[in-house]
Amino acid sequence: MDILSLGVLSYSVMWAILGIVLIVAELMTMAFVLVFFGLGSLLTAFLTWVGITPDFTSQLLVFSISSSGMLLMLRTFAKKQFFRRADVSQEFVGQKVKVIKAISVNSEGAVSYRGSEWIAFSDSNEVIPAGSMAEIIGTEGIRVKVRKIT
Repeated sequence: MDILSLGVLSYSVMWAILGIVLIVAELMTMAFVLVFFGLGSLLTAFLTWVGITPDFTSQLLVFSISSSGMLLMLRTFAKKQFFRRADVSQEFVGQKVKVIKAISVNSEGAVSYRGSEWIAFSDSNEVIPAGSMAEIIGTEGIRVKVRKIT
């Protein structure tokens, strides 16, 4: 005798528990795989509860097709929605920084931003002396482009 034949757990409850466990596991991994199997399991639980899939074979078929279908169709879309890459370089633009090594037209200097030293350069023809304030107007790789604040 198994648990299901005793009536302790129905198939719909079993599928619902599996779905919830898979979705919670997805929250820990963030791989965007388990969530689709969890949703497929919840769909199977609902269809079993309603009576559309009374036998275990049809339940496995619904679970397999719905989970695989959602995985193939929605995973790429979901990853793009949740893991958008922000343009980090734009975070710097407009920030005020202290010049710690003079910046001239032909040579790079350095600025202090958020406690770190950054290589800095300027397109202007004026020298930005150490100790003065500048504003970040762009980035190029790991260097920041600055202009003197007047």
